[in-house]
Amino acid sequence: MLTCCLRSFFNQMCWWDMQGGKVSNRLFYLSIPPNIFIDAVKCASSSASSGNGWTRVIVEKPFGRDSDSSAALTKALKQYLTEDQIFRIDHYLGKELVENLSVLRFSNLIFEPLWSRQYIRNVQLIFSEDFGTEGR
Repeated sequence: MLTCCLRSFFNQMCWWDMQGGKVSNRLFYLSIPPNIFIDAVKCASSSASSGNGWTRVIVEKPFGRDSDSSAALTKALKQYLTEDQIFRIDHYLGKELVENLSVLRFSNLIFEPLWSRQYIRNVQLIFSEDFGTEGR
């Protein structure tokens, strides 16, 4: 079912690409259960990679159950994508900080010429937890 729906959507995206002739970047935000990450990425990679732009995937946590399953998931994803195409995000940690990044950038004119794709390749916010997710 997932594959059928995704392929239909991806076919429509490819049709739009052929009509427009413009650069078409693709960003897939996977806020889905980890057990279907690989199927979704495989389908996106084979059917919906941009032919004239970049293709990237954001994978929302949980990213595996532990270190071993996380490594296995990373290895499986790398069959279809390169590391610089994969972005891992925890939607909750640092939420307030991330929400205020645009305020910081646009309310301080000194940042405007520097905070652009010309100077910033990617942003990584890392918060190492020494506790579990119990009670969340």
